[in-house]
Amino acid sequence: MDESKGDLVSSPSSEHILPYAVRQPEIQYAPHGQWATAQHLDRLADDLDRNSIAINTRRSYVSDWSSWLAFCERHRINPLPAEPADVRRYLTQLGAVGGRKGAKVKPRTAQRHLASIAAAHRAAGLEFDTQHPILRRTMNGILRTYGARQEGARALRAEDIAAICQTFSLDLRCVRNKAIILLGFAGGFRRSEIVALNVSDLAFEDKVLRVTLRRSKTDQEGEGRTIVIMPGEKPETCAVAAVLAWLTAAKLEHEGDNAAFRPVSRSGVEYSRLSDKTINRIVQSACRAAHLKESYSAHSLRAGHVTEALAGGADRAAIKRQTGHRSDAMLDRYARETNLAANNSSAALGL
Repeated sequence: MDESKGDLVSSPSSEHILPYAVRQPEIQYAPHGQWATAQHLDRLADDLDRNSIAINTRRSYVSDWSSWLAFCERHRINPLPAEPADVRRYLTQLGAVGGRKGAKVKPRTAQRHLASIAAAHRAAGLEFDTQHPILRRTMNGILRTYGARQEGARALRAEDIAAICQTFSLDLRCVRNKAIILLGFAGGFRRSEIVALNVSDLAFEDKVLRVTLRRSKTDQEGEGRTIVIMPGEKPETCAVAAVLAWLTAAKLEHEGDNAAFRPVSRSGVEYSRLSDKTINRIVQSACRAAHLKESYSAHSLRAGHVTEALAGGADRAAIKRQTGHRSDAMLDRYARETNLAANNSSAALGL
């Protein structure tokens, strides 16, 4: 314990430092034709500030800040303004010893914690240099020692999807899960995009399904885009038919701006929206039921779309239009993993 720190200021809470990351926006606009008061405009501006950050980013900021506060309390140091030497120790704790859950965090996660501390300083009107020499050296050491490569989700291939579909029965929950998995695979969607869909975002026209994504990870401004899902060659793996079957069975065809995918209980279809974590559990449970041996997640649907499309010779521009990828960097990664066994030099060694 460092006794030289003197009297400590009370640790600010996440709500105090990151108000935009904690409270949910409740915007109420001024009546038409009237000038709002300064106080009302300040409240609106605060709500807009909260909307400037993606929900998952806000959650990360709050979680990371709570972790930093716990570390500061343990070592009796001031969390704000933070000293670079203290943050250096914190990054070392995360990367070389372990975080709050015990396990060492990945280098990219340690970088996110550093960004969260910097965000808290900005919110408090304070400066914090994430590129301070001692912080840069420590982060570089963590990256070199523990690796910077992120393990991507293993891709589900077309034959895997077919095997999964064979496990589904005709009960309402299975009809929903089949629709989610086939739509996620055919559209290359993120789980957050799937749960955000409203019934009005799904339009059936001339045997195709037009899906409107109003907002996504790479479209935080909400410009939106439309994805077309073509009918499948086989009825049992047709995403268009599966989604229509779910909406019909759940009696949601005319629900408009309400959630397209909802919880199913013993009493029937609920009104609330599924969480993105539930999508992950649905995919993992379906993979286990199909006796798939690898470890999969909801992102395996998106990874599988790209992998299968590349293997089938699809145009890269067409893939990016479907998935929303802005660059070829991720596509290159999928292509490398797809082609590891193709034209492999070890096959020509005569062994």
